[in-house]
Amino acid sequence: MITFKTYLTEDTKSDLQAISDKWRSKGVDLFLYPSGDDIRINTIVVPMADRKMGIGTQAMNDVIEYADSSKRRVVLSLGQKDKYRGTTSSGRLRKFYKRFGFVDNKGRNKDFTISDSMYRIPQ
Repeated sequence: MITFKTYLTEDTKSDLQAISDKWRSKGVDLFLYPSGDDIRINTIVVPMADRKMGIGTQAMNDVIEYADSSKRRVVLSLGQKDKYRGTTSSGRLRKFYKRFGFVDNKGRNKDFTISDSMYRIPQ
């Protein structure tokens, strides 16, 4: 099977910026950027006071909806333990991302074209 890479356009970059800006205006640190033909989630941090209210889920749903509509893979690397950002458990983060269809980049799912720890194929 031959696949052709199509790189993200300026419109896509501005769409990613718009999604990030929307959530930053609500207090969520969400940084998305293009990486080749993928969408990379660099950071997603919900303020401590707003956790367990579904805000992170809503933000991820926006990202996933855009990725699916534009037929782009989403890639990310799990955050390191950092009590100031709220990443206290990589296991909980892994479960959170798997709810959205992300898979670990290892074993039979290993994609040698990326070095990120998880990815999601558009559906």
